[in-house]
Amino acid sequence: MKKILSVILVCLTVFCCTLPTYARGTDAKLRFDANGDFTILHLTDWHTGYPLPALQKQLVIESLAAADPDLVVLGGDLSEAANEDQPAAIKEICDIFVDAEIPFVITFGNHDYLHGYTIDEMFGFYKEYGGTTFIGADEEPALFGCGTCSIPIYANDGSRAAYNIYCFDSGCEVKGKGYESVHSDQIEWYQTKAEELKQENGGEYVPSVVFQHIIVQEIYDKLFPVAGKAVRAGVREYDTVTYDLVPIPNLSNIEDGYIFEKPCPGYYNYGQLDAMSRNGDVRAIFCGHDHYNSFTVKIDGVDIVNTPSVKPHIFLRKINWGSRVITLHESGACESKVLLGIDLAQAEGSKIISSGNVTRIEIAAVKVWKAFADVSMSFWKKATEWIYKF
Repeated sequence: MKKILSVILVCLTVFCCTLPTYARGTDAKLRFDANGDFTILHLTDWHTGYPLPALQKQLVIESLAAADPDLVVLGGDLSEAANEDQPAAIKEICDIFVDAEIPFVITFGNHDYLHGYTIDEMFGFYKEYGGTTFIGADEEPALFGCGTCSIPIYANDGSRAAYNIYCFDSGCEVKGKGYESVHSDQIEWYQTKAEELKQENGGEYVPSVVFQHIIVQEIYDKLFPVAGKAVRAGVREYDTVTYDLVPIPNLSNIEDGYIFEKPCPGYYNYGQLDAMSRNGDVRAIFCGHDHYNSFTVKIDGVDIVNTPSVKPHIFLRKINWGSRVITLHESGACESKVLLGIDLAQAEGSKIISSGNVTRIEIAAVKVWKAFADVSMSFWKKATEWIYKF
């Protein structure tokens, strides 16, 4: 009998050791699949109360089912519950990914700073309620913000870090000026980490992607002209540069997606994009913050990508309601697409319409509006390209 029990215990031990776990450490590596792919779902700008509205929760659940991601990145500005409800609200969000057994991480947004808790306390809630499914870390607590970390994605055989994910806290606001940015100390940390990965990779930089809430300032150099000294109205100032906010931006520089609002980058530019462009390791910087935008703009060899909000907005803006699916390839390539709520709502078996205040008529109307926008976009791209030559 003792021998039988011993055999059973050994078998149970072996079985438990082979169960998937997403705790940080050498025994739980995120890896590319057999096809050399790794899928990330970027869910940002929930701006939700407590309890979580059924419509938003259903959108997230169906987005997870459609994307089947290996990792979820929460892009910040999640819960706007009352201060006393904040822990319970964060637990409700975390439970979605814990129940689905999908690892997740967060990059804080400016609204996450506004709930009566320090940002470190907020991070502690995600760690507590996310358990081993939450794989974020505050690798250098002395750095600006909280949650700056590096997440390696290993080759399918586990032999090396084939890709790397950088997560940055882009802060809250610069008093009297605008929004914060990724700071100099975080950029220095990135440069050190990139060099470490390079040495471990035989002298070659490891392909990487970046997630943060607030977009980089250089987006204005591609979309709007620099304003002359005589310009007084319709401008936006960032540190030493003032941009003329013409009614229609230069759409010829947008590779895909839509822009329905003027981007809101940080007021100060600490050189983040310059550093990443020089290294050539960063393929894309994924941001949220600007709810109605879903564009990709290439700047200095880096894709600057805006993911739209999970929160359903007013009628015409529902074109950009959803999330972004990002596919990393072990070869070093990276691609992404927007997973639209209006498409999910029309899929067979969807419960999005029945769970909230969005109707089939509204979804159908938005689809028509989207078709018109798609057809007319090529005209506007050519028109703005011609206008901006003068």
